[in-house]
Amino acid sequence: MKYTSPRGTRDILPEESFVWRQTVNKIINILENYNFSEIQTPIFESADLFQRAVGDTTDIVEKEMYIFKDKGERMMALRPEGTASVVRAYLQNYTHFQKKKVTKLFYNGPMFRYERPQTGRYRQFHQIGVEAIGSSSPFLDAETMVMGTQIFQELGLKDVNIAIHSVGCDVCRPVIKEKIKSYVESILPNLCEDCVSRYERNPLRILDCKNPNCQTFFAGMPDMNSALCKECNDHFLGVINHLEESEIKYNVDSHLVRGLDYYTKTVFEIRSDLLGAQNAICGGGRYDNLIAELGGRKTPAFGFAIGIDRLYMVLNELGLTKEIQKQTKFLIIGLGVKGQEIAFKTVLILRKRSISAEMFYKDNSINDGLKEALLLKVQYAVIIGEDEIDAQSYTVKNLKEKKQFTVNSLEELISIDN
Repeated sequence: MKYTSPRGTRDILPEESFVWRQTVNKIINILENYNFSEIQTPIFESADLFQRAVGDTTDIVEKEMYIFKDKGERMMALRPEGTASVVRAYLQNYTHFQKKKVTKLFYNGPMFRYERPQTGRYRQFHQIGVEAIGSSSPFLDAETMVMGTQIFQELGLKDVNIAIHSVGCDVCRPVIKEKIKSYVESILPNLCEDCVSRYERNPLRILDCKNPNCQTFFAGMPDMNSALCKECNDHFLGVINHLEESEIKYNVDSHLVRGLDYYTKTVFEIRSDLLGAQNAICGGGRYDNLIAELGGRKTPAFGFAIGIDRLYMVLNELGLTKEIQKQTKFLIIGLGVKGQEIAFKTVLILRKRSISAEMFYKDNSINDGLKEALLLKVQYAVIIGEDEIDAQSYTVKNLKEKKQFTVNSLEELISIDN
């Protein structure tokens, strides 16, 4: 075949797309119950926005961004994540948001990173994420993580767990970095090139390395929580206490830093053991400095993003996608010219009544029509042949229960199962 989808992308076929949409709709319903409102931002932005927000020493900026020059000679980038775009929109439309004490927003759409394709990881991937802007309270951290847990529980996932950590603030971050450098110094010759580079530029990023060999050497690294300042420690303990009050299971992962430089204090991931090493299906944290760094007032914020591609994989692995299948109620099989005409009028009326219906377009074979009905997994096959036309009736086959019966009017057909 001459053309195929680009490496690292894929086509989402109709059966999966239906499950995907139903899953996203369920997530959105939960978000809206927590008072989050949808915001839509452009798929591409100034490349400088992401470089400044995400951080020059992150893998995203150093290796993974799709950057291009537009016809106005401006450097643009396909968005690699959602937070920077939402913050830009918040600042650009500040007069719209400023009256609210806390602004709660969610986004939904494709992101782009040039990375090595692997299970659950694509170059075009999909996220639904939330940003709660305007409060530094640990209650907000805990509430948002509880919401994330509720999403997965309502989708039927039982094997998820929360990993949580604190990466400190401007006061204690230098102490944390020095502790990391002190530990790493003796093992530096054994680490990968990226870790060696980050040792001087941004030692905190070392903990984000996914190289299995490096992870082996990090096993003995001391817990960085001991370096937290009083404010960060109190905040972290507050978050944990609120999670315990909410009866949310968690574990403190002292190596968790997330892959973005804008995080402060709380970082977390919701993980699934079904995904192997790359096991996070949701991740986020607090970013109290980002809005000021992008030109606004210093404003605290907290958010997370869910990887829909990975989430679908987990749902499919657990067999939960079978519970969210598209179901067409009727296939109308009209025999002969007159039967086809009645079938056409019938499906139009059914659809206007918000009943899912399909027409079988061949006019000479009941058996072919029934095979099509089984293929489409419809509930009922409706036959309109000479006998039905003469009697002004419909022969109905319940394909699941393998029963056949006759209805004598369109209204009676419409009322089946209603």
